[in-house]
Amino acid sequence: AKRVRTETGIAANPVSVSFAAVELAKKIFGSLAGKKILIIGAGEMAELTCMHLIGNGAEEITVANRSAAQAEMLAEKYHGRAVGLGALDEALCDADIVISSTGATSYVVTQDMVRSCLRKRKNRLLFLVDIAMPRDIDPAADSLENVYLYNIDHLQDIVDENMKSRRRESLKAEQIVHEEVAQYFNWLKELEAVPTIVSLRTKAEGIVRMEMEKESGWMESLESTDREKVEALVNGIVNKILHAPVTVMKEESAEFQSQDIVAAARQLFRLDD
Repeated sequence: AKRVRTETGIAANPVSVSFAAVELAKKIFGSLAGKKILIIGAGEMAELTCMHLIGNGAEEITVANRSAAQAEMLAEKYHGRAVGLGALDEALCDADIVISSTGATSYVVTQDMVRSCLRKRKNRLLFLVDIAMPRDIDPAADSLENVYLYNIDHLQDIVDENMKSRRRESLKAEQIVHEEVAQYFNWLKELEAVPTIVSLRTKAEGIVRMEMEKESGWMESLESTDREKVEALVNGIVNKILHAPVTVMKEESAEFQSQDIVAAARQLFRLDD
């Protein structure tokens, strides 16, 4: 990806990077409808991202930016809402998908911010895409459970595929594209397990909610702190039970052998019922 970017000037094409970020979100979630999407930044890259999101069915967009006026202008254009960076923590905790593209020189989203949000959102999955240079999101956040972080280098494989047709007549570019396309499909192979992991956690969360509702009578008699302890205990048990199958699926994906294990997981946990 770096070869194509440096030898063809691909890094100067923000449309492709924004499009790739949205395509990745669609691959993970299937549909963007009903997903809460947070855009950090209000510049050209952020606007192009909003355009692609709306064009692909996104409905709930929040724009966070240091300049409230810029955030409001962009949010209004795409029927979203605007917040300042002072409200970023709250917006982050509420989002399903976060795409960041500011011009900041230091991390806008830190690992501690993400860790704090995970506790508040009861470990609901958080999908982060960092398309800023330099990086907006601390790469260490990717080490947290239930967090999926992708940056501009990951997206570059999709960008390279889009650039292929423009450089087809160039023998040098043709060789580069051939190599990059091979890497792109290998990368897609790694992603095969992610939708199944998302489905598995979603099903587990649904079961927890259903069982909690069944026991709502006696739980309502508890103090709020005791209810929170019960909920934390239940969620902790679920996470520990799911940890092993999720880890195995991730490891198999890394070894490019995900199809069999993913199919087995979907059948074992009845994810397609």
